[in-house]
Amino acid sequence: MEDGGEDSGMPMDAGSGLFNVAVSRDGRLVVSGTETALVRVWNVETHSRVSEFGTEHSMGVLAVDISPDATKIVTGSQDKTACVWSLSTGRRLLGPWEHNNFVVAAKFSPDGRFIATATWNCDSVRIYDSQNDIFVQFPVKVNWILNYSLTWVSDSKQLFAISHDGDIHRVDVSTRSTLSTWHIHGSAPPTCIALACNETFIAASAYCSVSFWDTRSQEQIGTVIEYTHEVWSMVISSNYDLVTGGDKIITLRALRDILPSDYLDNVSAPA
Repeated sequence: MEDGGEDSGMPMDAGSGLFNVAVSRDGRLVVSGTETALVRVWNVETHSRVSEFGTEHSMGVLAVDISPDATKIVTGSQDKTACVWSLSTGRRLLGPWEHNNFVVAAKFSPDGRFIATATWNCDSVRIYDSQNDIFVQFPVKVNWILNYSLTWVSDSKQLFAISHDGDIHRVDVSTRSTLSTWHIHGSAPPTCIALACNETFIAASAYCSVSFWDTRSQEQIGTVIEYTHEVWSMVISSNYDLVTGGDKIITLRALRDILPSDYLDNVSAPA
């Protein structure tokens, strides 16, 4: 589908430049981070603004995520810090965590115990624990694309990160080790990755194309999808549709027409 003309849905006016959004696990809330360092919380059903608070960041909020229990928000900023806030009160709970450059990604683990951050143009993907400490750090330099360079495995023990030079890194948080690294197609800088719900394959975009990779063998599967526009964000739905966004266009493709059927069942990949 394409976002071409009038939008038939009810808009939620961010009020200022919008850098990133996140949706709660239950789908009821949307949180937005803005260039003015404000965080706004929206009710999806009513499209109304639930709350708004200043984050103490001195520059814009580039990355934002909601904890699995929808009680906390993590933000990453141009001021080179990341913080955790109470969603209900806006009070800072953890941080600020100092980084060496813009914090362009911040993601809660599925169990809520860990928070992963990535710093633009620096060899730094960090995992923080709930005690306000760096749990582990991996030397992965991500692209500048906001928030889409990291994705957690459902057991919260592993994390995928895509680097600016096109390598996908699979790291083990519990053992603090890199399990595998492989290079994706093409010479264009990568933009984002998305993990399938059964965790058997991962999609990786680079400029105007998306390729697919077996998470166990690291081999490419299926065919590369080519678009006429750049792909800046991407997600794989539970029924294996690939939804991409970029250049004012949202596109949905059924992966059952592209990937082998073995990858489209409900059996999770072994850890």
